[in-house]
Order: sequence, then C-alpha cells, then structure tokens
Amino acid sequence: MKKTVLFISLSLMISTAFAQNEVEKMLNRFLSYVSIESQSIEESNQESFPLTESQKTMARRVFNDIKSIGKGVEVYLDSDYYYVYVKVPANHKKSVPSVCFMAHLDITFEIKGIGIKPQVHRNYNGEDIVLGNGLVLSPNSVEGMHLRDLVGKTIVTTDGSTLLGADCKAGCGILVTLIEDLANDKKMKHGDVYFVFAQNEETGKAAVHMDMKYFDKKPDILIDVDGDVYGTYSVQNFTAVNRIYYFDGNKVISSHGKENRYADAYTAAAFFIGQLPPEIHPSYSEGRQGYVHCYKMEKIDSLDDMRLFFRIRYFDKSDGERYLAYLDNAFQKTIEAFPFVQAKLEESFKQYDNVAYNMHPSAMEAVQRAAKRCGIEMKPVELRAGTTGALMVAQGMPGGPCIYSGQNAVHSVYEWCCIEELVALTKLCKEIVLEVNVIK
Repeated sequence: MKKTVLFISLSLMISTAFAQNEVEKMLNRFLSYVSIESQSIEESNQESFPLTESQKTMARRVFNDIKSIGKGVEVYLDSDYYYVYVKVPANHKKSVPSVCFMAHLDITFEIKGIGIKPQVHRNYNGEDIVLGNGLVLSPNSVEGMHLRDLVGKTIVTTDGSTLLGADCKAGCGILVTLIEDLANDKKMKHGDVYFVFAQNEETGKAAVHMDMKYFDKKPDILIDVDGDVYGTYSVQNFTAVNRIYYFDGNKVISSHGKENRYADAYTAAAFFIGQLPPEIHPSYSEGRQGYVHCYKMEKIDSLDDMRLFFRIRYFDKSDGERYLAYLDNAFQKTIEAFPFVQAKLEESFKQYDNVAYNMHPSAMEAVQRAAKRCGIEMKPVELRAGTTGALMVAQGMPGGPCIYSGQNAVHSVYEWCCIEELVALTKLCKEIVLEVNVIK
C-alpha cells in the first residue's frame, strides 16, 4: 500500500547539526525496533486479522517505551488486536483542533524479513555502500539517489539478504520520540494530541479494528507518518474497492453439454473479463485515471469452480460509480450467456478511501507552515496508492496528508534510512502540533 512523503531541504539536512545524543538516541531506538521481525501475514479473507508473535512483541516494546515516559502521557495496549493508542492531553484551555499521528507496527510479508541484520554506516562518504550478498546500494541508482544529499550522515541499511523494516519502524521511532518531546517540553502549549500505532497495515487492514473508545471524539486532523517518496506529500490518493466473484461449474461430458447442463466456469469467467473495455485496464491508466483489474484467477481444488479477484481504483467518486457499472453490466451479460453456471458476487468491500473526501480544510496548510518553519520544501502529489490514513477514512475517520518518514527503497533488500532525517522529522511533527494551535 505505498505511499507519499515530505521533502527535507538540503539546508536542513546537510547544514543543520543535531546534538549527538539526539542522533544516538534515535539510532538506538530505531535499531531496537528493526530487531523485532514483525512481519504480518496476508490472507484473502477480509474478516481475518492474524497476528504473529513478533507483531505482538513489537506492540509491547512500543507500549513499554511510551509508558516509561511517565506523567502526562496516556497509553493503552489493545490486548486483543495489539494496537497501541496514546493521548498527550491538552495543556491549555484554548479551544484548538486535535491532531492524530499514525504509524504501523508490522512490516511487509513480500520480502524476507527474518534474520534482519542492520548495517550502520556513520559519517557516510558519498560512495557506493556494499550491502553484502553481492549487492551494492549506489547513490547513482534509483534506490539510492537520495544518498547524494546525505554525505556525513548516519545511514542504516540491510545486509543485502532481507528487508530492513524501516517501513514503518522509522515512523514508529519518530512518533515515540515526539511523544517523549511533548511530555518533557513543559513550555510548549498544545491541544489534544493522539497517536495510533496500528497492526496489519501491510495487509490493508490497519483500520479494521480501530477502537474509537480511546479517543474523546474523532480527531480533527490526521497525519500519517509513513511516506517513502522523497520530495512530495500526499493531498489525494486512490479509493480502493475490491470485489470477488464466484463461478460454480460442474464435471460433465462436454460432447453432450446441453442435455447435461454443462456449467463451464472457466469459459464463463473468461467471457466476464472479456466484456470489460480495455481502456479501463491498468495498462491504460495514468495520472488521475483509475482502473479495473482482475489480478487473480483461482481454481477451486477438486471442483470445476473459479474465483475471480478484482481491484477497482479511482480518485473521483463518479469514476468509481462508472467502473462498478461496467462490472455489473459485464456480470449480467455473463449470466445470460452461460445460464448453467451459477455465478455470484461473493464479496465487495472498500479497502481504503481518498483522504481528500473529508480532510480538515486547514490540515495541509498546517503541514506547509510547519515545513516552512523547518526550512523544508514540499510538492503536493496525488497518490496512485493507499496510506494508513486512507484506511482510516474508509472507517469514518478524517483524512489527512501522509508525510515522509525517512524510509527509502521500501519492500526490498535495498531498504535504508538516515538517522539524522528521523531526528529532523520528529522536529517537523512537533512544529505541526504548534501550527495546529493557530488554526481557527
């Protein structure tokens, strides 16, 4: 489900020197988090919510780190689904919007995530980094081009055999440190600041078991700290609807098909897909154009049945309505063309929603003002993917931008991050809290 970001200017990232203790504290925290191999498990059943023991361990670690901060922080560990909820209560009487920051505790299941051995490269010299396993992370590559801006900084990479887990352990490190900073800065005045560390974001289910009892009310502004595209921040994203169709066939002799009521699920399924116009296929889609995609065809063991899995993606609601109408019309034609096949729409659900649909009108302005105060340049983008915030919108939460969390080359063995960036992004999030104070 990826994502977006926030551009850290060269003046901030190269010229600004952070206290060494800040960098070392963040490095130690980040390394402790990536040492927990909290891979989630993909299951096609939207109702399932499996949790690995390492996901639970990661939740306990974050919970304990926040609990140790002490007075002024309310932290809860969901004993059923292992979300971590945090509230730093308002410390003044002025009525201001509340803000909620989010990150996720799990890491992707798409790449090997067992046996992670992070490599720390201090005072990076600007040259190729030998990862091991015969791989090199180069500043001249797509994966490593941002390294050109980070000479002299502290870079953490993989050893070339696994992912790193910076997606989203970087976000976790930033937000735990932010909570610590808010609790310790007694002079800083702010409204209610909430935090959610979610599970199963990588399976698209981070919002499924969100428990609103841990909020006094719905937060006004949502900030997703999980971006991976250097130089931008999201202002919109796809809405994602998934559909599953089932075609019930039978085993009969095809040469006497009519009298035996031959239900050919294979041909019916192919006919159904063929009724969709090619211009709504992903290969025709760019910019703000959406698509309809049958991404998986599954034969049911021991039967002549077929199951088809569809992704429907769009920015504008009118496009979504049009795409669903295409599917409905194609399905009706298939039923008429193959009357012996018992076909049905087995499941239809919205996975995530466009954050622009219900974003606070001043959310982006607050982020932009905070970034300016930090010396940061940003480019807004429309994201052809989803974010944790987008998952929350589908559950009725407010939308909000997704900002860079320092993760790079995610979902790959080239994954890496810069510790000084994590420190800088913590300060950016603190500035966002201050900027929310002046929203009217």
